[in-house]
Amino acid sequence: MKEVFTHPDPTIVGWKKSILEEAGIHCFIRNENTSATLGAGALGLVQSPIFDPALCIVDDRRYDEAAALLKGAGNTPPVIRADWRCPKCGETVPGNFDTCWNCSTAQEGGTPA
Repeated sequence: MKEVFTHPDPTIVGWKKSILEEAGIHCFIRNENTSATLGAGALGLVQSPIFDPALCIVDDRRYDEAAALLKGAGNTPPVIRADWRCPKCGETVPGNFDTCWNCSTAQEGGTPA
């Protein structure tokens, strides 16, 4: 187990985790719930980086590959896409869906919702 990324914002760590999972690198988040629970806000304690969520990989041999993927991803999450209307059934579909949740029609040809 090797740590490849830490950040006080668990959503950013989760986004980085999804990048590694997409590449087939088995990983997990250590301290996933401690940052918000034990940080400055909840108990009035001074926030410490030891409580920050940390992204860890299971197979140490893939550390260089994981680090390169995360470095290439930059520090900003992908742009959120607008919701769209399914051309087949007319349902409004969330922008992060590539296919309609109702009828499985691909987004191609869908109009903005």
